[in-house]
Amino acid sequence: MKVRTHRRLALALLVPALAATAACSSSGSNAGAAPTGGNISKIAAGKVLTGTAKNDVDSVTWYGDYRPLYTLDPLKLADYPEETVIPNLCEPMLRVAPDYKISTGAVAYEQPDATHLVLTLQPGVTFSDGTAVTADDVAFSIQRNLDPKVLSNYYPAFANVAKVAVTGDRTVTLTMAKPDYTVVSALSTVAGAIVKKAFVERTGDSFGAPNVGVMCTGPFSFASYDGTSKLVLTRNEHYWDTAHRAHVKTFTFQFPADPGALANALASGEIQGAMNVPTNLATTLKSATNGKMYVGSEGSTPINIDVLMTRSTGTLAAPKVRQALSMALDRKAIAAQIFHGLADPLYRVAGPGTWGYARDTFAADYAKLPKTPDVTAAAKLVDEAGAKGASAVFAYPSGDPQSAQLATVLQQTAKQIGLNLQIKALPLQQYGNLFSSPKARAAYDAILTKNYVETPDPLLMDRLYGGTSGGTNFSGYSNADVDAHIAEATATSDPAARATAVLAAEHQLDQDLPSIPVVGQRALVFVSDNLTGAPLTFAYMSAPWAAQIGAE
Repeated sequence: MKVRTHRRLALALLVPALAATAACSSSGSNAGAAPTGGNISKIAAGKVLTGTAKNDVDSVTWYGDYRPLYTLDPLKLADYPEETVIPNLCEPMLRVAPDYKISTGAVAYEQPDATHLVLTLQPGVTFSDGTAVTADDVAFSIQRNLDPKVLSNYYPAFANVAKVAVTGDRTVTLTMAKPDYTVVSALSTVAGAIVKKAFVERTGDSFGAPNVGVMCTGPFSFASYDGTSKLVLTRNEHYWDTAHRAHVKTFTFQFPADPGALANALASGEIQGAMNVPTNLATTLKSATNGKMYVGSEGSTPINIDVLMTRSTGTLAAPKVRQALSMALDRKAIAAQIFHGLADPLYRVAGPGTWGYARDTFAADYAKLPKTPDVTAAAKLVDEAGAKGASAVFAYPSGDPQSAQLATVLQQTAKQIGLNLQIKALPLQQYGNLFSSPKARAAYDAILTKNYVETPDPLLMDRLYGGTSGGTNFSGYSNADVDAHIAEATATSDPAARATAVLAAEHQLDQDLPSIPVVGQRALVFVSDNLTGAPLTFAYMSAPWAAQIGAE
């Protein structure tokens, strides 16, 4: 899917999964408990890697996620396959560690005030062809996010940037039209990748195509891509940061056609590792004899599965109806039975996986949210809204039994409170079009989403779906107080003060529910026994993680 609108720091496609039981009616005493036993390991708190590689290996084959990449251009599409692979070729100019800490990478940064960000190119930084990176390349790469011809998926993160200027031999200065301390986070994602200006201008619209590739500064170089099943990277022997050179000479990504093929490939060793493993495979892979399945704890990823509103009219346009549907959901049962304990009930869209700062503050507020389903009270809200017997249409991707199960549970829950929720399974391409085309969304009141933010900051998630100009605010939701609190948080550098402003916005969003949270997903990583170094956090979506893979 090629997104044709300026969207977000998050996308919303669902990963295919194997079949599971369709029923979901009781929370049970083991709700949310991750599977144990066999060759499966719960990730210890604070652990961010499977281990530290010390030795090189000739080749590794890895899972590239649920479909082949549509482009290698770091800006064109923010989704799991692209963000799994591209950071290894086009690393962000600021380095993000597995624990999400941002530090100097190819550039150092300083933000002297809320409207200026100064970037300084480090000495000796080169592209994968060995040529030197210039300040002009840095400025050009950032400016691409603002170029309407590029259609960067990351444009919203740079919306406050008024000017990008080369201000010295190795210095680039960003000037903001409004106070903004979040641009640094954007530059630690692939939105901040440095591309070679001359290469982009020479290749034009073909930049990032399978037969052209890219020219960036990462620890790997583009070798080949057939566009469907096999993408090959080779170690960048010109890599500027010798302390972080890759351990693997040839790193190949494959894209199995279905979860069964992935399970067989991992169990046989044909594919030696995977992040973002489909949840139903975790219990299957615990019996693998050639590797280990790692399962994160609650909040180990900033991924959440939501019901996103898409219309400003209709049954679900009434806040009381949305509140009723949310109030009636048995999230514990959904997490335990549909997601096999590999997801956790989620009571706020910006849940535990987004708490990258002021964690105790966010956790204390989150603990106050109601967590017990109340069908009787929900049905009363529907009556008060005059919506008893009213219909709404909910879309989800076909070919994914897990999504179908969740859609069925939503339909059953709606029926219990007096609503007629019609569920529609859409082919993946048609479903994908919902995120780029208002016309495609017109027939649906809500859609199933799997949202994430690359940087764990609830502000980024909140302004994505709850800000008036948010990239996934498809229903046209607008609240002046929410916008004011989001703007205040964006302009605040102090974590405690930012958290206060974020929570003020979230308290209103909890009531208005332009998106209804369902579950938060745990980290799921499989690694072959002969390898180590795989990340155990979502930071792999922004970092050249493949350089860490190697032998012990």
